[in-house]
Amino acid sequence: MKSFFPLRRGEGATLVFLIAFSAFAFIPQWRTIEAGGMAVFGWLIAALMLVSPALALVTILRRDGTGGAGAAAGGAAPDAAAEDDRGDA
Repeated sequence: MKSFFPLRRGEGATLVFLIAFSAFAFIPQWRTIEAGGMAVFGWLIAALMLVSPALALVTILRRDGTGGAGAAAGGAAPDAAAEDDRGDA
């Protein structure tokens, strides 16, 4: 079955990394080990909350190919750029 929204390689890698990091963070032993006066579980979940949106943002910006400049900042909208690449054959 073909997916409606195909994942690119970078997006798939991001998804696999976040799932693996989540599984690693929820290992039961991390709840009893402490570092800096707080359970390692808390540190890992805090890191997950910071890394997850940052990594998703980087992945989305790389997919658009605008280098961070959206349509409002002078970059081309992804759909407009795709239409410009089509030549009349």
